Amino acid sequence: MYARDPLGRAVVYAIDMLRQGAGIAEISERAGLVFNDQIGPHLRHIIEHYESLLNGLDLGVIDYDNRSRNRELECDPALARARCNELAVGFTERLKRGWPEQLAVAFDGGAAGDDRFVSGSTPLRELLFVAGHAVHHYALLRLLLKQRGLTLPEDVGKAAATIRYERERNA
Repeated sequence: MYARDPLGRAVVYAIDMLRQGAGIAEISERAGLVFNDQIGPHLRHIIEHYESLLNGLDLGVIDYDNRSRNRELECDPALARARCNELAVGFTERLKRGWPEQLAVAFDGGAAGDDRFVSGSTPLRELLFVAGHAVHHYALLRLLLKQRGLTLPEDVGKAAATIRYERERNA
């Protein structure tokens, strides 16, 4: 699709991660799990990071810490799945528009959360961040689902470097 463009490839990667999130929500729903126990909060967190990025592209500032924290997303797997799919469409549509070269990323820090930082970044870097961040949470969800007797597709919750390493090792 956008194989030669690094930004386009990063959007495809982000979309793939959103589709994995939708799949986790669907597996949870089919299994009748209590979604808001542990699975829903992880997916809500991931979704809201993607929302922060998509919204921040037009503002020129991304703020992952001041997000909506929509509790409905963590209670309703169908809603979480739908939101993942909507965001995937949103990122696909965003490819048709211009992208800023630079962005500011605002975040809270300090041991007590009292410090506010702003750092420069790029859309490519932030797309890679949200995708890697999702992988980290999916790895945790993989363990939670395994404890409940459910399995995820082989590559869900694995870093891209691990997938490549395993593929090359087994070649």
